[in-house]
Amino acid sequence: MFYGASPFGQMKALVIEDQDFIRTVVIRILKQLDFHTVWEADDGSSGLSIALERKPDVVICDIEMRPVDGLTFLSHLRQKEELGRRTPVIFLTNHAQKEMVLKARDLGVNAFIAKPVTVVGLREKLMVLLGPVRR
Repeated sequence: MFYGASPFGQMKALVIEDQDFIRTVVIRILKQLDFHTVWEADDGSSGLSIALERKPDVVICDIEMRPVDGLTFLSHLRQKEELGRRTPVIFLTNHAQKEMVLKARDLGVNAFIAKPVTVVGLREKLMVLLGPVRR
């Protein structure tokens, strides 16, 4: 895995996904990548509460959920974040509709990752967003 200290060893993540199986897979990958703390939520409303209270280093969020979807979550998160703090958000998606992608970019999403999520794919996205250059 990692030789020496993990680049994610002190980091906290929040996974927002309404499908238990996918949420569990993403959490396992984050733990395998040595994230210090991983919180979970099954919809955008509870995810927003956790994000605002606990301030994770990254949020990995499904874009299509009910009752509160990822776009609504991201919109509310960006409106409520402290000035200057922009939590990196990665959207999980089954497909990328052009309108949805454009709206997500306008709201300030940082990256997309297609399902099924893999260790390599997620690690690459996280290294870009959270790697040594960001710190």
